[in-house]
Parts: sequence; C-alpha cells; structure tokens
Amino acid sequence: MERNTPYDTGKVKIGLLYTQPPPLSTPESDWIQSVLLGDDPSWSEETRTCVQSLVAIAITIIGILLLGGFKNA
Repeated sequence: MERNTPYDTGKVKIGLLYTQPPPLSTPESDWIQSVLLGDDPSWSEETRTCVQSLVAIAITIIGILLLGGFKNA
C-alpha cells in the first residue's frame, strides 16, 4: 500500500494522520470469523435450502451409482 505525502500548506500538513478505512466485511467473512471464534454460525434460510438441495442431489447420484449406475452411459 502506497502512502501519499500529506498536503503541506507551510504551517499545517493536511492528511498527515489519515488512514484508509478497512474494507467492508462480507457475509462469508463474517461467517468464517464466527466459526473461528467458536460462535454458532447462523445460516440464512437461502443458504440452508441450498446446502440441503446439494446434499439431496449428491445422495441421489450416489444411490444411482451404487444401484447399478446408468445403463446407457
């Protein structure tokens, strides 16, 4: 990160102590932080539905493959 020199008026250096604000957090980073801190991660209804759908699809595919797979494949 490159720092710009403050604007010098001769008596006052404007922006000498300025630091950029930290980037805004995302829901993903908040979730990862809560997991690392040991908090109970709260999932939104959309996230829970998405995970349940992916698990259902994975179980269906595994079941098909274990029961003989696809005959035409």
